[in-house]
Amino acid sequence: MPSREEGLTGPTELVGGASASGHITLLFTVQADSPEPLLQGSRGAGLCIDSDQPVCEVHAIATPGEGCVVATGDFADGRLHSTVIEELTLLIPEIGDYDWSFEQVCKLPTQQGFGLSAAGALSAAMAAQRALGLDEEDSRARSFHIAHLVERRLSGGLGDVAALWAGGVDLRREPGCPDFGESAEFGGPGLVDSWHEEISMILAWRQKAARHTSSYIDDPEWKQRITESAEGLLPTLMEGEWDSSRWAELLAAATEFADLSGLSTDANRSELLEHAERSSSGHLVSCHLCMLGESVVILPPLNTPLSEATIVEISSRLRQEGLHCAVATLSSNSLR
Repeated sequence: MPSREEGLTGPTELVGGASASGHITLLFTVQADSPEPLLQGSRGAGLCIDSDQPVCEVHAIATPGEGCVVATGDFADGRLHSTVIEELTLLIPEIGDYDWSFEQVCKLPTQQGFGLSAAGALSAAMAAQRALGLDEEDSRARSFHIAHLVERRLSGGLGDVAALWAGGVDLRREPGCPDFGESAEFGGPGLVDSWHEEISMILAWRQKAARHTSSYIDDPEWKQRITESAEGLLPTLMEGEWDSSRWAELLAAATEFADLSGLSTDANRSELLEHAERSSSGHLVSCHLCMLGESVVILPPLNTPLSEATIVEISSRLRQEGLHCAVATLSSNSLR
């Protein structure tokens, strides 16, 4: 049920909250040519992540009004939250009978390849529906549907929402909004497999904001290079079962994709990788770019988890190299 704050004449505010995981893309195609946003997306693979707290938290307050939206915290320009409300209102006209205030807090930096626009759209859609006391199961599917549309309207991530629907280590086999099953009112043709293990990792990034995703996926030359590079690697990944036995294969494909696509050398990412590799030398780990930020993820083999001492040492070295860093874990429950 929604939380209500009572005024002298009755309920004046409806309050809801939600949180979502982030997502790191390791390799991907760009498939955004369809005029139908639900069909747009990507094939690829990546990791759903949380830090010591949920990567993204959103609190929503609804008051009787005409659908006005204000936002504070991260994404405070309001475009993301306004678009969420616009799309929700098309499915639930009652949403438009309220003014909305959103407060969003992200534990990782935006525009650095951590999927925070998808996480924010998911959390905002779920928080708004919880404020109105709508059915939880329907609201969850509707939130992923809405978040995918919002991402495409704002030229954000192509596959983050589908990946977060599956959780864990995702393999996106077909592009588009996630398929929620035959009985669902929402969704699209997106097909995603995933598996989950207890995996800790270290994230590192530069302070300055990276180029927006749209500067790559809306650029014809980058789009072709990225897609051709991924399409040469994905058929092998898509063969057989998608489970933890494919971990080393995935990490090798991620490295090859970064090199083939040219993304490893764009925006001085090669220098960023050098910093990460130098900081983690002497430890049994590998360093991979987070697409499409100026950030890296440092990952262990599955049979050799990161020890606390290793995390402390690598993190200290990263900071000495002038990078910001955080510890993250693999997430299987991406919307809470």
